[in-house]
Amino acid sequence: MGFSGEKEFEFPSNAAALAAKKALSAELGKGFEKRAASTINTNKNLVLLRVVAEDGRALGASLGSFSRMIVMCREIAFTEE
Repeated sequence: MGFSGEKEFEFPSNAAALAAKKALSAELGKGFEKRAASTINTNKNLVLLRVVAEDGRALGASLGSFSRMIVMCREIAFTEE
C-alpha cells in the first residue's frame, strides 16, 4: 500500500477519547475496507487516526469517513462536558 495519512482529534478528556475509540472500533477491519486499512488509537485525550491505502482515492474516502465519525463523537463529548 503506497498512500498513508494521519489525523489527530482532541477530546475533552481521556475517558471521552477512549469512548470514541470503542464506538468506532466496530467499523475497523470490516470487509468494505478493501483498498485501505485504518487504525484508531488514543494518547491521553487525543484520538489518533491512521489510514494506509492502495491509492489516493481510497485514502481520501477512508480519511473522510472516519474523520466525520470521530468529529461526531467529539461534538457529543463536548456537549456532555
